[in-house]
Amino acid sequence: MKKQLQALRFALEHIKEVQSCIIELNHDAMTLLGDKIFDADIEISEDGYVALQHQDILTQQLNATIELIEMINKHILKGDFESLNKNISSSLDIAKAKKDAFSGNAFEQKHEDFSELFKEHL
Repeated sequence: MKKQLQALRFALEHIKEVQSCIIELNHDAMTLLGDKIFDADIEISEDGYVALQHQDILTQQLNATIELIEMINKHILKGDFESLNKNISSSLDIAKAKKDAFSGNAFEQKHEDFSELFKEHL
């Protein structure tokens, strides 16, 4: 069965690599932007903090997907499909709950906690 799923494993590894590159690019862009803001002593608006929060959410969601890919590949290699099914279901429930929590903070007008977090880092 492992050999039959090799193409799936290769596809998942490719997705993982692409997401890792996106995370790195996002980090580099945010570091560069943060440095420019700090060097110019610019005050960031509420919209700016929301944009920074969205960048952080993107990275967290990509990391969660990478963790899921690693878990799937581990179970495929072991041939443990019963545990794989249970773990995927559980992981998806957790991921959906996290997505809902992020979405609530990202798209409602309740950014005070995140604004303070980003002020500390800039």
